[in-house]
Amino acid sequence: MEKEIEKFLSDHLGFVEFRLRPIDKGGSDRTYSRVLLKDGRNFIFMAYGVETQENAYWVEINRFLNDLHVPVPRIIAFDHRQRFLLLEDAGEVDFYMLRTLPWHKRRRFYLAALSEIHRLHRFPLAGLPAGLKISEGYDEGLYRWEHQYFLDNFVDALCGYDVPESLMRQWEEEASQLVVRLQEVPLCLIHRDFQSQNIMLGDERPVFIDFQGMRPGNLFYDLGSLICDPYVTFVPEERNELIAFYYRIMEPDYTLERFTDYFWEGSAQRLMQALGAYGFLGLKKKKTHFLKHAAGGIKNLVVATARAGTLPALNELARECMRRLADRQDSAAAVALPETQ
Repeated sequence: MEKEIEKFLSDHLGFVEFRLRPIDKGGSDRTYSRVLLKDGRNFIFMAYGVETQENAYWVEINRFLNDLHVPVPRIIAFDHRQRFLLLEDAGEVDFYMLRTLPWHKRRRFYLAALSEIHRLHRFPLAGLPAGLKISEGYDEGLYRWEHQYFLDNFVDALCGYDVPESLMRQWEEEASQLVVRLQEVPLCLIHRDFQSQNIMLGDERPVFIDFQGMRPGNLFYDLGSLICDPYVTFVPEERNELIAFYYRIMEPDYTLERFTDYFWEGSAQRLMQALGAYGFLGLKKKKTHFLKHAAGGIKNLVVATARAGTLPALNELARECMRRLADRQDSAAAVALPETQ
């Protein structure tokens, strides 16, 4: 494989001297390396596998987003047979790396990211190019699949919580009603993984990556991905500002109060999917670095379900999971402490 990669890069870079520096990022079967040229220029090399069908959609979705002027890395070269891509380098700084900056320094970047994703959300689904392949849109089946994914991989496998039958019955009824309300929001194109590690900061402008899961869905799923991101801490005032900003640029025909209700329910749905992924990737795929984000994710789910006001069973379930995770972390810390004499 090394010889094939070297030939691919040499063919498209003009046989100049370069070296590769691996980039350890993400939970998929895509691999990334930074291509460092002797003359100081940088590019990104991506190789993708066949583990998920979404990988095959990346190139055409990239071109579609470029046509919409949604900021994504430009493709320099592509080899379909070998599944190799050479991309422009959007830089090494993502929004996750900005998380410790004070809000007055981060704020403009988040507002810019929301403005850019609005380009995607407002695109009419009827205008999709006929040959563009994207994932199946959100429907009752996919929402319910995410609920089970959360229960299996997070609640059961990671938290070790055998949900009482009475609480499970309450949650099943509540989940059915949640799915109905999520489908009240008109479908639009969504990124589906619109969180801090998938937004680069290139030349002071957000650049979106990992968009291969784009599909018709609920725009509040994207907003929740960003504004209730388990990787980044926001205080309530910061979240409220971002919610109100998107409401203003979207100009829906309903109130900010209703918009906010939709936001918290969409966020709860997204957080269940994210927590399920942390459990699946951390335990089954042995990518244990994902497990460290479980505490932030479950804390945000407790907040989202409380603010929504329509998800008391999920709130109770989330609180119990948060308690169990905290107890486990306390136990692990106690074991790690040296014995005292």
